[in-house]
Amino acid sequence: MDKLIVTRHTTLERLSHYTNIVSMALLLATGFIMYQGLPYLSYSDAYAVHMIAAAAFIANNWIVMPYTAFVNLSMQSYMFWPADFGRLWGVLKNFFTGSEYPPYTIYDTGKGRFVNRLHPAAKLLLYSHYVALFVATITGIVLYSSSLSILGFGVSAFIIRALDVLAPSLRLSAPALARVLHVAAAYWFVAEIVIHVGLLQLDPKKFSHTRSIFTNGRENLYTDPTADIVDTSARSEDFEQKAAIKIK
Repeated sequence: MDKLIVTRHTTLERLSHYTNIVSMALLLATGFIMYQGLPYLSYSDAYAVHMIAAAAFIANNWIVMPYTAFVNLSMQSYMFWPADFGRLWGVLKNFFTGSEYPPYTIYDTGKGRFVNRLHPAAKLLLYSHYVALFVATITGIVLYSSSLSILGFGVSAFIIRALDVLAPSLRLSAPALARVLHVAAAYWFVAEIVIHVGLLQLDPKKFSHTRSIFTNGRENLYTDPTADIVDTSARSEDFEQKAAIKIK
């Protein structure tokens, strides 16, 4: 059988994925232990683990993941292009009517890389992930310290002033609103895990993608039912804007 073996996930991407799994699990576990007063760890131990996991999670998501996308020239693969609307519609039609599942993994042999790698729903999930991460980060700063300053700038005070714009209308103080938003972000991360793992990664069509991130990062595209293999080496125009998939 012919093979086209490509690197779907680099070593750094796989390590980043493992870091996300471990740090998010620790964050959620220790966060709910503290919030609910569960007896599995003392508050001080849970708080210490929570802070370490938060540092790893924030650094991984705000620094490592954008860095890997930049150095791998895959930033465009994370953007929700007009063609992704067609792909998403095709996925929904497949779910409800059993029509042909649209290919969304686009590999350009001329460029020697993916020009689109993510499921369209995964892209939307990624955007919501960063919204929740932003909320968790800024509220976490306030919950950590109400007087945190960096280079003389009162970070906590600035966030509290911003929260004070909305808090009175909800009959809450700024710190109380920060706590509510922080917990809400945590619940969204739980929902994200259910969607990401339960609805996307367990899709049998994506098995080779899941296997690659937990093994050597490589896959054979000729056995990937979601793959569309193209060659734009003879064309100068932007492929992503021209290669809208065919939806039946």
